[in-house]
Amino acid sequence: MGSNDDIMHEFVRKELRKLYPSVDGWQIRPAAKTEGGKQGFVVWRRILGRTEGAHVLVSFDRIIAPATIDILSAMSRSDPIPALVNPKKILVVPRNTVTSSVPGDVDVLPMKNFGWEDKELVWLKRRAQIEEKTAAAKSS
Repeated sequence: MGSNDDIMHEFVRKELRKLYPSVDGWQIRPAAKTEGGKQGFVVWRRILGRTEGAHVLVSFDRIIAPATIDILSAMSRSDPIPALVNPKKILVVPRNTVTSSVPGDVDVLPMKNFGWEDKELVWLKRRAQIEEKTAAAKSS
């Protein structure tokens, strides 16, 4: 049986598959080793004789600490993408995450399914469904 973290990371995998579809040649695999309990992925493809790719780290923290960026950098060094000297670095975070400590060379990708509301991590799609049902019940 999986944990909540497994389920949440599965949503991230689905988002990555939409952004990097296999029909366009993209391959996605879990990173070889990620520290700090964070899930990492490597995405890459070879197209027209060149390689494209990125190291992707998923964080569900409300405030991104410099240590998270260190984990992403370490992952990039320890799990290189063949034939790619300087791959992108992408940090996937829930919406409304405080990302002020993220350097400019790291792309921040907000999740579609999760976000912070005050100090609570919420499943946005589920929240929208509940609000829809509540509004429908009030109008009938």
